[in-house]
Amino acid sequence: MSTENSIELPEGITTVTQNGLTAYRVQTSLGSGLVYEHGAHVAEWQPAGQDPVLWMSDSSDYADDKPLRGGIPICFPWFGPGRDGQHEPGHGFARLADWKLVQAEVSESGQAHLALELTGDQVADLAGFPSDFTARLDVAMGTILGLEFTVTAGGQQLDYEAALHTYFDVADIEQTMVEGLDGARYLDKVGGGEAQQEGAVNFTMETDRVYFSDSTTRIVDAARGRTLVVEKSNSANTVVWNPWVDKAARMPDFGDREWPAMCCVETVNALDNAVFLQPGESHTMGTAISIA
Repeated sequence: MSTENSIELPEGITTVTQNGLTAYRVQTSLGSGLVYEHGAHVAEWQPAGQDPVLWMSDSSDYADDKPLRGGIPICFPWFGPGRDGQHEPGHGFARLADWKLVQAEVSESGQAHLALELTGDQVADLAGFPSDFTARLDVAMGTILGLEFTVTAGGQQLDYEAALHTYFDVADIEQTMVEGLDGARYLDKVGGGEAQQEGAVNFTMETDRVYFSDSTTRIVDAARGRTLVVEKSNSANTVVWNPWVDKAARMPDFGDREWPAMCCVETVNALDNAVFLQPGESHTMGTAISIA
């Protein structure tokens, strides 16, 4: 399903139908990418001369009522089942809605900029969330992938959680580590309870942790011989996730043997770090992804 848009697309950005959904293909001298209207979902980013940076599952659903698996889903206005553990759909309604393209530009240097917006009247079921909000995703694609997620409250207070739930493409998760979280406290959603990180994060089993950290992280993909840098702004949490064998097998939109090729390092405000807005206020959470 496609929303109507009257934006004139510049050279380097085209409208395509990909897997039955409307998307915007970026192809410039600096690299390529793909952004779906469904969920304002960034599915691809590949700087010129580099391997793809984002991972997408070959088993992902491509349907109006299903989220995409991989890339960068937007979790909003709650993370998982929400702070009370009762909210549905999981990770909120933003990744199930069709967003509207409101801006598209390509600079002389080849950097592409896309902006998509979501308002309450575009959502079939707000699940009790106020309808007079505006959410906007600004995507800058070039040698760096920059994302800014901005929420503006309407006439009433808003409190929400949000995540840029980024799936990174790695050669072998067992030879991958995440640096930059040493000493950070985290909630262990697999083993339960809280702990403190010591050294780099290594992957030897299912990993699902909410770190209380606003630090820059580095994904060291040793098998591929590259390091990805994830910088954040106005984000108090970093989530690190890999489903490993058993959970991957339980997920219908995740291939049983795909887990060694991906690693989630997410830019998040959740739990005690949820965002609270007064009427008319805005908040922007951002991330910048680069290859070191």
